[in-house]
Amino acid sequence: MTTVSQENARMLASLLGIEEADAAERLDKTVLVTVAPGFTAAGGEVSELLERTIHMARSDEGKPDLELVIGSVEPTTSGPYLFASLNQRGVTIDAAPLRHSNEHAHPLLTALAACHIAAAALHRVIGSSSLPHLGLPLSVDFAELGIPERGLATPFDISGAVLIGGGAVGNGFLRALRHLQVRGTLPIVDPKVVGEGNPNRCLYFTGDHVGLPKAPTLAQAAQRDFPALKLEAHACTFGELIAKTGPVDTAIVTVDSRRARRSLQKEIPRRVIDASTTDARAVIVHSHSQPTDDACLACIYRHVPDEHARERSIAEGLGIDIETVREGFISADAAARIAKAHFSVEANTIIGKAYDTLFKELCSAQALLTPEGRQVLAPFAFVSALAGVLLVVELLRSNHQAATTNYWTVDPWGAPISRLRRLRPRAPDCEFCADDDARSVAHSLWTRRGEVR
Repeated sequence: MTTVSQENARMLASLLGIEEADAAERLDKTVLVTVAPGFTAAGGEVSELLERTIHMARSDEGKPDLELVIGSVEPTTSGPYLFASLNQRGVTIDAAPLRHSNEHAHPLLTALAACHIAAAALHRVIGSSSLPHLGLPLSVDFAELGIPERGLATPFDISGAVLIGGGAVGNGFLRALRHLQVRGTLPIVDPKVVGEGNPNRCLYFTGDHVGLPKAPTLAQAAQRDFPALKLEAHACTFGELIAKTGPVDTAIVTVDSRRARRSLQKEIPRRVIDASTTDARAVIVHSHSQPTDDACLACIYRHVPDEHARERSIAEGLGIDIETVREGFISADAAARIAKAHFSVEANTIIGKAYDTLFKELCSAQALLTPEGRQVLAPFAFVSALAGVLLVVELLRSNHQAATTNYWTVDPWGAPISRLRRLRPRAPDCEFCADDDARSVAHSLWTRRGEVR
């Protein structure tokens, strides 16, 4: 069984190149958050991210490893301290006291700031030079996000979009989206169940949700945050939904594998808004509308040799062949074969589970020892939450025809930098774009409907 603490320790062990037990000890830290009047929402956002990774202290408890001070308020302990100043223009984080204003940022921008504040706090308490670099003072300029004027204040109807994936980034997307005036209906599609380690980064999930279907669990947990938006759960794949409903206008993609993303592109949604995480080192944001002469989702996540290495490791570790792994989800026949190779696994409990999910669980339990385990590590909560916020930002940019690029890499330990946005060209060997029939269908489908923008 993978626990929340194991997920976090495995991620940190990978980043630092140390043993999991040593990583768990480094995460055994306590942070006290002290918040100025008027910044309660910011303090709450930061605390929700940190408590999924380390311990949060109350003011009446013993001396914390770090006191995080948000806004113009005096610290309550003897330190060490980390200070955060937040206003309409951005957030600054430093080890020394900062100047403050009485301005308040939009709640979506506060959610973004919380991710960077949480990153800085974790970096300070872990205290290892092997972590990705985080320099202080860290200043995040909200203008770098490129949100169109009035984008945060304009209500919009999200009907016609589908949220694909109910995991960490999907949770982060909805946690960020709740700060906007959104209405309509949003289907959530995910065939998986909540895993034991998911609550370390899925902000709507708790330990009580383990074993329940992700899509309906997320829809039910998040619905209270959306008075004008109906969240509609579908415990199936995107392809199965398309078979029932027909083509989808907008695919909001949060799935966690390159192969799955290429498969989604073949369903030919008009518009794709996508965000992914590379363990704890990067967030990738992509968007495009069909028909396009630039990179599609399958171009961005085209096949790479490492995928074969991962698939081979999963196949070898579970005792099945690689073609079976490529089916994505465990069938009754495959479950029987896996259970025969692993006496700790009960066949009836794994039917329908994703192969990479089971592989990760067995790696965590040390039932499998493989160098490829690192490729399925889960990021910290603040990384997934940041991906969710940036996904909402890209949706706003696309809604307002401001998304003139299709690829953005953001360092979760640093500040978003707008000049790093790129317009990536089509990949000559793309599984979708190199298929003349698929491109012809996309052009006919979305041009005919007058949806080209």
